[in-house]
Amino acid sequence: MLFGGALAGALRTSLQPLGGPVSLQTWRELLADPAFGQALGFTAGIAGLATAASAILALVIALVLRRHGGALRALLALPVPVPHLLVAVVAVLWLAPGGLAERLLGVLPVDLVHDRAGLGIVAVYVYKETPFLVLLLLAAAGRGLAQREEMAAALGVSRAQRLRWVIWPALRGPLVVGSIVVAAFVLGAFEVPQVVGPTSPLTVAEYARQATENDLIGGEGLRAAALLVSAAAAIALAALAVRLAKDVDGR
Repeated sequence: MLFGGALAGALRTSLQPLGGPVSLQTWRELLADPAFGQALGFTAGIAGLATAASAILALVIALVLRRHGGALRALLALPVPVPHLLVAVVAVLWLAPGGLAERLLGVLPVDLVHDRAGLGIVAVYVYKETPFLVLLLLAAAGRGLAQREEMAAALGVSRAQRLRWVIWPALRGPLVVGSIVVAAFVLGAFEVPQVVGPTSPLTVAEYARQATENDLIGGEGLRAAALLVSAAAAIALAALAVRLAKDVDGR
């Protein structure tokens, strides 16, 4: 009810700004604004890159750690409860020009902070979301999977075939669902882009925030419409996650 009420309120604000007559003028202005088009493409790009990189790293790490004890798993899980904003601030302190890393090592080969391609944003999300995905995969790669793998090995199945026929089907569902959750989060978050990202282009969330800064009254409709676009993408991803979650094997 709370989520639906917030969406209904945002929709009303986008269609009826300042309590005036119902109109699509706000949506026309939003869709005609080149800055919003850039924000939409930039947000989709960093969400896709961060999600793909996190998923690939998580799969590799989970395959390596699935037979190790709890100490390594606990160490890997340390970044999970740390707020994204704190990680972003630490990234700026270390990686920004003149930061701690540059003072210790000299000029860094890559400028991650305020990079126009959003590489710093992607790096922070990969650092934060990879352990989250690894925990999901390790939960799926429990004792039952190990027993099935041993049975397949006893029947003469090669290691590559076990990876394809036994391990991957068990990990595919949690990996896809977790990746969708990560992508939905990145689409709507603004803390990391605001701290680490460039001043231009903006993400959709930053565009919505600046809409009211530029025009405190008239910007309410633009902010609501922009956030509704982000919310619609997140809802679509959530619906896909629910569908995939019904079968952990991904079939």
